[in-house]
Amino acid sequence: MQVTKRFRVAVCVASLVLIGASADAADQLARYVLTPGWATFGLALPQAAAKTAVQVGSLPTQTDVKVRWPDGSIRFAIVTARIVDAGAYPIIASISQPGSVALRTPAVRVAFTMGGRSFTAVLPSKRAEPWMNGPLANETRAVVAPDDHPFLRVVFDVRSYAGGGDRVDIAVENCLDADGADQLTYDVAITIGDQRVFQRSKLTHKYLARWRQTFLTNSLALSAVTPDLAPFRAAHAIPAYLDTVAAPGRTLSGGGASGTGFDILSFGDLTVPMNAHSGRPELAPYPDWTAQYLVHTTAPARAFMLRHGELAGSWGVHVRNADGSLPQIDQPGKGYYWLDPRWRDPGNLSGGFTGPRGHLENRAEPGDVAHQPSLAYIPYLLTGDRFFADEMAFWANFCLIGSFASDGNRYGPQGLLVGNEVRGIGWGLRNLGDAAAYSPDGTPFKIYLTKMTWNNLVWLDKYATTFDSGPVQTLFPNRRPEDESGAYRGYAWISLWEQSYLAWAVDHVMQHGMVGSLNLGSAGSAIRNRIARLQLTLFTAAEWPKQHDRQAPYLLAVGRKTDPSSREVVYFKRLNEVANATFGVPNPAKPDFVRPFEGYYGPEARLMLMICQRLGDVGATRSLELLMSDVDSGIRMTDDLNKRSGWAIAQ
Repeated sequence: MQVTKRFRVAVCVASLVLIGASADAADQLARYVLTPGWATFGLALPQAAAKTAVQVGSLPTQTDVKVRWPDGSIRFAIVTARIVDAGAYPIIASISQPGSVALRTPAVRVAFTMGGRSFTAVLPSKRAEPWMNGPLANETRAVVAPDDHPFLRVVFDVRSYAGGGDRVDIAVENCLDADGADQLTYDVAITIGDQRVFQRSKLTHKYLARWRQTFLTNSLALSAVTPDLAPFRAAHAIPAYLDTVAAPGRTLSGGGASGTGFDILSFGDLTVPMNAHSGRPELAPYPDWTAQYLVHTTAPARAFMLRHGELAGSWGVHVRNADGSLPQIDQPGKGYYWLDPRWRDPGNLSGGFTGPRGHLENRAEPGDVAHQPSLAYIPYLLTGDRFFADEMAFWANFCLIGSFASDGNRYGPQGLLVGNEVRGIGWGLRNLGDAAAYSPDGTPFKIYLTKMTWNNLVWLDKYATTFDSGPVQTLFPNRRPEDESGAYRGYAWISLWEQSYLAWAVDHVMQHGMVGSLNLGSAGSAIRNRIARLQLTLFTAAEWPKQHDRQAPYLLAVGRKTDPSSREVVYFKRLNEVANATFGVPNPAKPDFVRPFEGYYGPEARLMLMICQRLGDVGATRSLELLMSDVDSGIRMTDDLNKRSGWAIAQ
């Protein structure tokens, strides 16, 4: 049996032919560029675009619908077709095709050696949990404990194509919430037929991490897919980006920013530890490299993005129950479940806390809710791969189980993110909302994530409509260390740039609209508008300084605190009071918190002004023009956005 690693695809011919050009342009949902081989890809569509299925050009096509809109039309599907000729293919609405590919079972073995013992997982012939099922491809799953290992698991996802050839997708997990679960050190070898296709020696697999490898059998050729992202944008699944963003030559070699390399259980260009401060390419609405792929759609950019989606598995955020499900905090006994070794502290135990029972002191690098990127969501949308769907779910659940579970923070089973840093509320809500909208329909976990997303939107709106900070309308006091630090003592400080992450995330999640029985678009506007309009005020109010380095400052002093250790704030009633306090520390001649737009918080301010412009707020358009025409030290705002591509969301 011939086996090849993934990404070995048929080579694209130099000139592309237009396939299916007779289709009326008005009927086209998208136009994909495809090379010869089996093409399987994810497709997001706006409501009412296609009811039951789609077709690639005039080719036989399989459509596995994962998510539907309220009217029953396709929201997200996995599309499969066999491409003979390279070309640009129209995607059109069609009808479902009957049939099913027979289940095949390649001879796949994953062998581990640890502690002088051997543990082997063999792909079984009986598999369940179908992911794809139709006349062109069948994908099923089996989860195997190698020789009944107490907590190591091998997940086999086997995709069989009509006419022969399989894709074998293997994930190895050390993620079980089980007594005694711990890090492992092992040698591992994967064999398909009589061919060893993968091996590593002395691999340390820390607790709550997972890794992936994918292989092709029987000379299976896969098409190189270049997507048309217009329908994804129309569905509000992904944002549009400025077409001027940079296209740096990224490579999957060397140590990467992490210094660990790009192999399994490494971190590539991700920052370690995750809670490290300062800007970095993965911290944005979506990572810089993701935005760069979405604009330029080159093969190297795609490989870089997908690899970091796989390396999302390296972090210690992955928890499964013994039955393979993910822990849900709305289930009996899980309301105060916390992914932190401190769940065992006596005070927390007496408060009903629980958590993973394994050795959390030996877990993989911990995630950080306030600094988490989105790594797997867009790879899932573009590929339809189940591994990425699982990663998306794990990270969404991490936002919940990784938040301090007390009644004043997560509010136990309510799943509120408000106990996190303000930026953590934003990034957590993004990951929650995306997973809620695009997890497969009909699953309890999707219903759970949707409920948790809704709980947060409703709480935030109530907070925004009831919290009284006076006429200036500031939010989220008593969250900055500066309140009790040196020259800043005596004032209450807020971070508007952190709040902009939250306002953008709320706006983005609202655009998902109806998810199940809940309309995410009907909650969130109060918090979004209050944050965005405060930023607009810093551009338009006569009482606010007009120097550009003071319109998106690092912090704002919003009131006085007679006792810095107290939460009591006497809020300023006028913007000039806020300005005088903010830019009077440590002295008016040399204030600490001025910042130019470029290199600092201009991109965040831009997103808030874009929201205000969409709302029709007076002064928003002119403020955007002023921001985008700014130049500091020879650097234009456009230059800054092109470099920090993840922030370069288009209007």
